[in-house]
Amino acid sequence: MNINNMMKQAQQMQAKMASLQNELAEREVEFSAGGGAVVVKVNGKQELLSIKISKDAVDPNDVETLETLVFTAVNSAMKE
Repeated sequence: MNINNMMKQAQQMQAKMASLQNELAEREVEFSAGGGAVVVKVNGKQELLSIKISKDAVDPNDVETLETLVFTAVNSAMKE
Protein backbone atom coordinates (compact mmCIF):
# COMPACT_ATOMS: atom_id res chain seq x y z
CA MET A 1 0.00 0.00 0.00
CA ASN A 2 1.45 3.33 -0.94
CA ILE A 3 1.36 6.57 1.01
CA ASN A 4 -1.30 8.16 -1.23
CA ASN A 5 -3.76 5.35 -0.53
CA MET A 6 -3.06 5.59 3.20
CA MET A 7 -3.66 9.36 3.14
CA LYS A 8 -6.91 8.89 1.22
CA GLN A 9 -8.13 6.30 3.72
CA ALA A 10 -7.21 8.57 6.64
CA GLN A 11 -9.18 11.44 5.10
CA GLN A 12 -12.18 9.18 4.55
CA MET A 13 -12.02 8.03 8.16
CA GLN A 14 -11.83 11.64 9.38
CA ALA A 15 -14.89 12.51 7.31
CA LYS A 16 -16.82 9.56 8.76
CA MET A 17 -15.82 10.53 12.30
CA ALA A 18 -16.96 14.12 11.76
CA SER A 19 -20.27 12.87 10.38
CA LEU A 20 -20.81 10.58 13.38
CA GLN A 21 -19.95 13.38 15.81
CA ASN A 22 -22.51 15.66 14.14
CA GLU A 23 -25.10 12.88 14.27
CA LEU A 24 -24.49 12.30 17.97
CA ALA A 25 -24.65 16.02 18.72
CA GLU A 26 -28.15 16.16 17.20
CA ARG A 27 -29.51 13.25 19.24
CA GLU A 28 -31.80 14.01 22.15
CA VAL A 29 -32.32 11.82 25.19
CA GLU A 30 -35.12 12.15 27.71
CA PHE A 31 -34.93 10.65 31.18
CA SER A 32 -37.31 10.76 34.12
CA ALA A 33 -36.96 10.24 37.85
CA GLY A 34 -39.51 9.69 40.57
CA GLY A 35 -41.96 7.94 38.28
CA GLY A 36 -42.09 10.90 35.91
CA ALA A 37 -42.10 13.60 38.60
CA VAL A 38 -39.01 15.12 36.96
CA VAL A 39 -38.29 14.77 33.25
CA VAL A 40 -35.15 16.17 31.62
CA LYS A 41 -33.98 16.27 28.02
CA VAL A 42 -30.34 16.55 26.91
CA ASN A 43 -28.61 16.43 23.55
CA GLY A 44 -25.44 14.72 22.36
CA LYS A 45 -23.41 17.82 23.19
CA GLN A 46 -24.35 17.18 26.83
CA GLU A 47 -26.46 20.34 26.89
CA LEU A 48 -29.53 20.39 29.10
CA LEU A 49 -32.46 21.23 26.81
CA SER A 50 -35.39 21.13 29.20
CA ILE A 51 -36.59 20.23 32.68
CA LYS A 52 -40.23 19.45 33.45
CA ILE A 53 -41.32 19.14 37.06
CA SER A 54 -44.71 17.77 38.03
CA LYS A 55 -46.71 19.97 40.42
CA ASP A 56 -47.03 16.92 42.65
CA ALA A 57 -43.24 16.89 43.10
CA VAL A 58 -43.20 20.41 44.52
CA ASP A 59 -43.46 20.31 48.29
CA PRO A 60 -42.09 23.41 50.07
CA ASN A 61 -41.45 21.25 53.13
CA ASP A 62 -39.35 18.72 51.21
CA VAL A 63 -37.07 20.55 48.79
CA GLU A 64 -34.33 17.94 49.24
CA THR A 65 -36.38 15.24 47.52
CA LEU A 66 -37.03 17.48 44.51
CA GLU A 67 -33.33 18.38 44.33
CA THR A 68 -32.45 14.68 44.39
CA LEU A 69 -34.96 13.90 41.63
CA VAL A 70 -33.60 16.68 39.40
CA PHE A 71 -30.02 15.64 40.10
CA THR A 72 -30.78 11.97 39.34
CA ALA A 73 -32.68 12.74 36.15
CA VAL A 74 -29.98 15.07 34.78
CA ASN A 75 -27.10 12.72 35.57
CA SER A 76 -28.93 9.72 34.14
CA ALA A 77 -29.75 11.56 30.93
CA MET A 78 -26.12 12.71 30.53
CA LYS A 79 -24.89 9.14 30.93
CA GLU A 80 -27.40 7.86 28.39
